[in-house]
Amino acid sequence: MQQPDAIPWVDFRVFNIVKYFNSGSFKTVFHGQWKKSCGYTDVAILQIRNSRAAGRREEFEREVQTFKTLGLHSNLLRLLAITTEPKSGDFCMVTEFASMGSLDTHLSELAERKTTISPLVQLQVAMQICEGMVQLALYEVVHRDLAARNVLVFSLVPQDHLRVNVKIADYGLSIMASRGYGEGAGGVSTAGSTIRPVRWLAPECIQRRRYSEKSDVWAFGVTLWEVWTYAKVPFYNTSDEEVEQKVLTGSRLSQPQSCPDQVYSIMQECWKEKQSDRPEFKDLKLKLQGQYDEALRSQAIESVMKDSNRCKRPREDDGAGEDDDNMCVICNERERRWAFLPCGHRCLCDLCNTAAATRLCPMCRAPPSSMHRIY
Repeated sequence: MQQPDAIPWVDFRVFNIVKYFNSGSFKTVFHGQWKKSCGYTDVAILQIRNSRAAGRREEFEREVQTFKTLGLHSNLLRLLAITTEPKSGDFCMVTEFASMGSLDTHLSELAERKTTISPLVQLQVAMQICEGMVQLALYEVVHRDLAARNVLVFSLVPQDHLRVNVKIADYGLSIMASRGYGEGAGGVSTAGSTIRPVRWLAPECIQRRRYSEKSDVWAFGVTLWEVWTYAKVPFYNTSDEEVEQKVLTGSRLSQPQSCPDQVYSIMQECWKEKQSDRPEFKDLKLKLQGQYDEALRSQAIESVMKDSNRCKRPREDDGAGEDDDNMCVICNERERRWAFLPCGHRCLCDLCNTAAATRLCPMCRAPPSSMHRIY
């Protein structure tokens, strides 16, 4: 990863406040426009309440430099600048702006429109969140409040797994809270709020307020559950107090209706009682990648089978039972039987597949991960 430049400190007057988003005991969030020589840039401004009392500007600048490095990762929200709100004197973090909003809101809107997300898109979202958490774990940053509401959507096309980009937000607020910023607004026990996110908390967080990568792993499992339920509230018919008791006595969220068994198994691993029994994020990354590769392979096979059925239909113009386009691209004499995956091109007959000197797809020249015979 390249070394970032120092985070600039800019005058608050360069921002036009467009919209007030929300306010908690720790932060206030605004949508702003940053006036630059080339025009306006949409940004999010996170005002850290009562932060001025916690330290000098120079100390705050040192604290946030880590966020600049982390923000270079494609799945972590990028910190652009820092500033001071003039009336309160509070320090502010200026980040990139996600016009599509938070993941939970976006998923809920899709559910209301009865728009389904493909399994590959769901897995891509899960993988990208996991990638961001791997990076945080590498820098020993504990999020403390991982949930779909703290994942921002920059791109998400429901049926196109190649057009997905989500980023984890608020990963810096836990560090700010641990350094004393925001204390004047009330005892902050989690990143950005005095209200504990009970439905995402591991047993050790509920009982002893102990946070670690493994408690983030627990919350990641709940976040996966949100992805496959289109952002339903975890334990939605249960009070916070009852949720605590359920979790402490071994009760877990049930398998979402559309969730594959293998993905639910990953969630269950995240919800192991003992921290030591839960996987690390680097392990979860490999497990999700395996599920993604398998889903990609299944989609390619399904596409090839559909293509094969189309080729076998008699053509209306001459009534022929065979389509010339169904002939092997090498010899043009025998029927295509072998398909390259994941590109899905059905190219070769049995003889040419056996004698092929190269494993590159003859149609797109892509190296295949496997070959599949279409009967």
